[in-house]
Amino acid sequence: MKASLLEKYYRLTKSLERFVIRRKMAYARLDARRDRKQYVKLTGKTVLNKETKQAIKSYSRQRFGSTVHWPYLALYTEIRGAFIEGWIPFDYLVYVLEPKLNPPVYRELGNQKSFDFKRFGDQAVKPLFFSVAGLFYNADFEALDEAQLRELLSGFNNHLVVKPDFGGGGEQIQFLHSTEFKAELLDPSKNYVIQPHIRQYKLLDDLYPDSVNTFRVTTILKKDASVDIVYVILKFGVDGSKVDSLASGGQCIRIDKDGKAAAMAYDNNGLECGERHKNTGYRFADLEFPMFQEILSLCKEAHQNYPFVRLIGWDVCVDESGVPRLIEWNTDRPTFDVEEALFGPFFPDDSEF
Repeated sequence: MKASLLEKYYRLTKSLERFVIRRKMAYARLDARRDRKQYVKLTGKTVLNKETKQAIKSYSRQRFGSTVHWPYLALYTEIRGAFIEGWIPFDYLVYVLEPKLNPPVYRELGNQKSFDFKRFGDQAVKPLFFSVAGLFYNADFEALDEAQLRELLSGFNNHLVVKPDFGGGGEQIQFLHSTEFKAELLDPSKNYVIQPHIRQYKLLDDLYPDSVNTFRVTTILKKDASVDIVYVILKFGVDGSKVDSLASGGQCIRIDKDGKAAAMAYDNNGLECGERHKNTGYRFADLEFPMFQEILSLCKEAHQNYPFVRLIGWDVCVDESGVPRLIEWNTDRPTFDVEEALFGPFFPDDSEF
């Protein structure tokens, strides 16, 4: 029986999808080659030789079925100073593994910051109000007219953080006083969450006071339905920046599962940044967080309440009273490349995929 037009269309669509993914992976590997060259230029040294490259390609073929994934593994090798079997190259993670772990239809929800409080309740930072398609709502999603909004802002009389949906890496975040807020500042075609500026835990403020410094806790929902911690880093701003995002120039340190802080900080390129904060002089190894296990429990519980994606990167702040709150959650490319290179391999085998 001849295939119907619908079946032909379906096969053609799938073929085009596979072609597009292959092209995207190829471009990603070009990025890896460029980044490796840039890293070598910055450090003035390379650890990649013929023997190491052969080992990388052999591992790539054995685990991923092809040697084409070697560029990201080579980049990780430069950053780490040696090749370590067990790494997952970023192109494979994003275009092969992540769509299985985090289906796109559910993955996009992690970018809808305006809905976080509705989804996670008191586990998350409570917003002051929302802007949805040019309309305003309070934290309980009750509509606000202009007079009510002015009254709310007047009664708050403090600093605000304005975040758009689908913003990432600290992009498009606005910091302003409530007296400066005007509806004209917002794009009516976008949704926003407007949060009170968080007064953070004293230790985090001592580390760096200009940004809200957050814990990135990456969790995986395992095959047995339990949630495990993949890794934890503490992110912080530098040089007057009001955001802690690595993509915006921030730095990070590794925190082990017992809450012990590592001695060395790193930037978004995986370069060492010293054992003390460059602006405050705070020694990273001296950091101790009595609420650290509460932070891990918060993320595990939140993930159990949203089992539709299996890999999530949670950003957790700690308020001045020492209470951890979810400030964001990331389901679209929530982890890796630099973190995998510096602190991995996080998934040395495929038992959980």
